[in-house]
Amino acid sequence: MKKLLSLLALCLGTTRPSSAQTSESFDQDRVALTKKGLYVLGGWAVGNLVYSGSQLSRATGETKAFHQMNMGWGAVNLLLAGIGTLTSQHRTRSTYEVLQEQQKFEKIFLVNTALDVAYVAGGAYLNEKGKNQLNPRNQGFGKSVMLQGAFLFAFDGLMYLAHRQHFRKNEPLWKSLEVADEGVGLKMKF
Repeated sequence: MKKLLSLLALCLGTTRPSSAQTSESFDQDRVALTKKGLYVLGGWAVGNLVYSGSQLSRATGETKAFHQMNMGWGAVNLLLAGIGTLTSQHRTRSTYEVLQEQQKFEKIFLVNTALDVAYVAGGAYLNEKGKNQLNPRNQGFGKSVMLQGAFLFAFDGLMYLAHRQHFRKNEPLWKSLEVADEGVGLKMKF
């Protein structure tokens, strides 16, 4: 698990710090960071599909159920990563809109991290229920859900932290944001 977390953190990388960064370059960096994360998610999905797909034909009982569920999660994660990558794009926005978009992404990853805890708990429940009822299918499904939930917990948690760090590195940009007579504006002092 430590190797997986280290690899995930390495793949996400960091954003370039700049004291004079504009909201446009900040948004470009946010989009690039998000895309890196989606490539990691897509890679995890493809890995699940390939490995579990190759093991499925010779597996039975609990192991077969484990690989079936992994393939289901892999398909959903690949779909989400693909859609996210295709729709993640930088476009010209006001500084206020960039800030809103940044906060939206942080919230999404934070909420997803909490949901991932529920996945792991649900998988543990399903696995335990399978043991009690001598149902290998539930055990296999439960173990897969625990594995996928644990990966997603690490992924979403690291993505939240990466986006939060990106925001904090550029805090001077946001501190200059003020409410103006006709909305929100950027105050520049010369």
